[in-house]
Amino acid sequence: MQPIETTATPADLRLLLPHGAISSIARSLKMSHAAVSKALQKAKPAHPAVAEAVRLIKEAGSQSVQHDLNQLAGHNPSIQ
Repeated sequence: MQPIETTATPADLRLLLPHGAISSIARSLKMSHAAVSKALQKAKPAHPAVAEAVRLIKEAGSQSVQHDLNQLAGHNPSIQ
């Protein structure tokens, strides 16, 4: 197990969302829970589920969403 100070940024947006947010996003966008979860894992900014997740994260008080997204992009070269 890694010490806390060397733990990487969360692997995807799902870890930054408040409890129940994925289901809420899925209902509001009329998408399946699995489709929303997959979109959040890929974290492509143009996807409506990602945009809604970022809005909810900001609303929940995360001041470092942009930093976290940049870190995600740095750890996952498939994110464009």
